[in-house]
Amino acid sequence: MNSKTTRRLTAVAAVLTVGVLAGCQDTGQVPGGGSAATPTSAPSKAPSGDSSSEGSRGTGGSGELKAPDLLSAPFPAMCDNPAGRLKEGKAKVGSGNVTLMDRHVSPGYNPSAGPVGLDLDNDGDNEMVAELECDNGGVTWPSVIVVYGDDWKILGSVDLKEQPAYKGQPMSKGRVLSWNVDGNALKVKWGTTDVGPVPTIPWTGRLVLKNGEPQLVDVARGAETTSL
Repeated sequence: MNSKTTRRLTAVAAVLTVGVLAGCQDTGQVPGGGSAATPTSAPSKAPSGDSSSEGSRGTGGSGELKAPDLLSAPFPAMCDNPAGRLKEGKAKVGSGNVTLMDRHVSPGYNPSAGPVGLDLDNDGDNEMVAELECDNGGVTWPSVIVVYGDDWKILGSVDLKEQPAYKGQPMSKGRVLSWNVDGNALKVKWGTTDVGPVPTIPWTGRLVLKNGEPQLVDVARGAETTSL
């Protein structure tokens, strides 16, 4: 082999060596033209926790108190009868009955005094207020206003036959005439009678929560009328 051929072979070998070395560099390419996978850390796990809204109200935490659920709500002792629970808005307890004053239940329902929700305790959630009628031995007594809180817990009640403003005078046949929401209070108008079966004496007051208990305050008596 002459020197000229030797030099030529040496040059070809050098070119091939450079090409092999270049192919060994990390170019991010894999055979076939695709990109090499770059190792990454596993995605971080999302923080655990309850994503449901807070402050849900009502039976079973299903939302705010709703008037239709009153049909199966509990009630306190009234008309000298024990406490119990309504079934389809009615209950027979002791020697009498309890009836929800609601358009689905009572023939004497007053649309101006149906169940109403309002925020009596100023906590951002509504309580539910309803009028319940009761009797004992077939004799109808004055209505009872019942206030419900979370999960239909009875916060308390107001008996329309027992008010300090009556000044000891017996009152009967108490019925709510109307009520309307006024901020964190419920303005209530009701009628009673001291004689006879028809409530002819009008009263007004504000239903509020005082120390967690419902009370009628600012009670005032109006002039007697026969048109209630």
